[in-house]
Amino acid sequence: MIYLIAIFCAPLALLLIGKPFQALANLILYILSIVFWLTIILHSIGFALWAIGLLHAVLAINNNKADKRVKHLLAEMRARRQTGA
Repeated sequence: MIYLIAIFCAPLALLLIGKPFQALANLILYILSIVFWLTIILHSIGFALWAIGLLHAVLAINNNKADKRVKHLLAEMRARRQTGA
């Protein structure tokens, strides 16, 4: 679901996963992409900036999910070590 939000509004998706500074950087990319889209000559640059923002958001979300998986596995390993199982 968060990936779908990232496609339509990447800064919002980054805010929802708890990365406000990355969301701010992504918002700047989105604003620049809109500005370039509105120009007739540089509209392809606007698309490229949007794609970079989308890629940044997807990679940040994926990294966040991987961090959560690793923390969960480490907590489980510590719990097993303490119980002696």
